[in-house]
Amino acid sequence: MRLDKYISKALGISRKEAKRLILSKRVKINGKVVKDPSYKVSNEDITLDGNHVEKPKEKIYIMLNKPAGFVSSTSDVESTVLDLIDHPRVRELHPVGRLDKDATGLLILTNDGDFTHKVTSPKHHVEKEYEVIVEGEPQNALKLLHGVKVGEYFFKALSIKVSENVIHIVIDEGKYHQVKLMMETVGLSVKSLKRVRIGGLKLDVEEGHWRELSEEEVRRVMEG
Repeated sequence: MRLDKYISKALGISRKEAKRLILSKRVKINGKVVKDPSYKVSNEDITLDGNHVEKPKEKIYIMLNKPAGFVSSTSDVESTVLDLIDHPRVRELHPVGRLDKDATGLLILTNDGDFTHKVTSPKHHVEKEYEVIVEGEPQNALKLLHGVKVGEYFFKALSIKVSENVIHIVIDEGKYHQVKLMMETVGLSVKSLKRVRIGGLKLDVEEGHWRELSEEEVRRVMEG
């Protein structure tokens, strides 16, 4: 990797800013000043103003507990989930799937397109669990275990748990408004919808907060 790209990714700054640091003799490799931004680096000891610069991660995976009012998009038209992420490389990230603007809960953001495809593709059958507060007769939700026809689609819940007016539903698809449409089909009005699990990864941060995922947690998404 080029030195300027290394510094840029490690510090979350532009390539132009990284080049400026290098040309100003503030960057050293193995104790020696290097002024060439195109210098190829791999496992050398790189410092900036005497402080070690950690090797940048190529792939980033973030768990966010999305609050209502933010869109699962990278567009700047409305407040987006990216506005909630204080990460130096946030502009590289995109949401893995989506949650409606008024929905809350677990959203993964990454710069790994292959991972996104695997999680969202129906053929991989990655489970998504939602906690839904409904109005109506909650026991009607059990009908979703047999499947319902919504337009051109046939939706079927993998599991349903009912406790008073709170329903936990597990599906392995993610069509637009799918859970809401399923509930409406059996006479239930959705008052709130929160995703609490994707695959083997459970939501464990407070609303509006985020954290990076470990390699083991990323694997767990596909293995759960």
